[in-house]
Amino acid sequence: MSILRRALEKRVVSQWGDSSIPTNGSLAGLASSGVPVTDQRALQLAAVYACVRILSTSVSGLPMRAMRPQGGITVPVPDQPTIVADPFGGANDVRFLSRRAGFQQLAVSLGLRGNAYALVLSRDWLFRPNRLMVVHPDRVKVAWDDDGGRCYEVDHQPVPPSDMVHLMGMCLPGSPTAMSPISYARHAIGLGLAALDFGGGFFNKGAHMTGVITVDGNLDKAQARQLKEGFEASHSGMANAHAVGVLSGGAKWQSISVTPEDAQFLGTRAAANLDMAMLYGIPPHMLGQVDRTTSWGTGIEQQWLGFLSVTLEPWIGIYEDAWTAMLPRGTSAKLDTHHLLRTDTAGRMSSYVQARTAGVFTLNELRAKENCPPVPGGDDIFAPLNSAHGGADPAAATEPTTDPSTEE
Repeated sequence: MSILRRALEKRVVSQWGDSSIPTNGSLAGLASSGVPVTDQRALQLAAVYACVRILSTSVSGLPMRAMRPQGGITVPVPDQPTIVADPFGGANDVRFLSRRAGFQQLAVSLGLRGNAYALVLSRDWLFRPNRLMVVHPDRVKVAWDDDGGRCYEVDHQPVPPSDMVHLMGMCLPGSPTAMSPISYARHAIGLGLAALDFGGGFFNKGAHMTGVITVDGNLDKAQARQLKEGFEASHSGMANAHAVGVLSGGAKWQSISVTPEDAQFLGTRAAANLDMAMLYGIPPHMLGQVDRTTSWGTGIEQQWLGFLSVTLEPWIGIYEDAWTAMLPRGTSAKLDTHHLLRTDTAGRMSSYVQARTAGVFTLNELRAKENCPPVPGGDDIFAPLNSAHGGADPAAATEPTTDPSTEE
């Protein structure tokens, strides 16, 4: 590798906060508000924690299936591969992660670092991956090799690229890793953390001078300190809120009201929530901004549809692309999002009637959507809604019957 290329890679790392660099220690970025911002520190901001939680739980809760084209449509593979059904080995061994837990950990790494890594532990007889292990981003180092491909190190040990599953978010051209949302938004996150710290200090002992005590005559430093400490011990803190104060010796209390500038931190916290919603593409009403509820649709179904198409669709594509690469050619991995679009009972039944009338679904297909068992005769897509057999076998109803008493 040339010296110029090494220098350019180091410049990218130092400037863009490459996720292969640990952000838990001394390399943490310092925000303009003076607050150090790391991924762990950012999670202390409720809006960041809520955004990462919503994304990770939403994606990890979607069922994944291996699909294959058949007759112009894609149908599930009869025997689902292990890498899809149980990629982390937790179904039969409690020591390992379940599919939902593994997907959630990968989503948390994506949300905080922009990159997620999983190491291939074993392969089947066709040399396809069938067991993965989630790896913390701090343990992984990514760079370019001389052939222009990515090379990986885990705990300073080289790992073949074929044994590493690398999920990437938004990425700069020429960078081996994706961009970390926490690194790029550290100033906005730092402002929210600074407002959080200010609010804690404001309600603890007061971030400003709440009042002054005036006395006739002059006090030396010891007397002034004794008067101040005695008053604070009896009246500062939440435990002494609304307590009755007594001043002697001609001392008088003069309260100082909160200025609008000091009260502005409440608006700053609300703005920080909106900034995090924009950063992660989360609907503001999911973070408590109910005044913007209708901005993503006028109903629950429309809001979920907007959340699915704008927010979850890119994340779903990252998982599907990574898992499709581990499946045989012609087979693709798909995350099922149908349950996210389920409406209320009346809305579902109305749509079922329309689909049944138009001949889109059979009766048994619609019953399967509601987890109901099939009924005889329910697989005929051309059967009218007012069919006379009412679930009975129409072939049995047309068979001629013979009265045994009339036979000779």
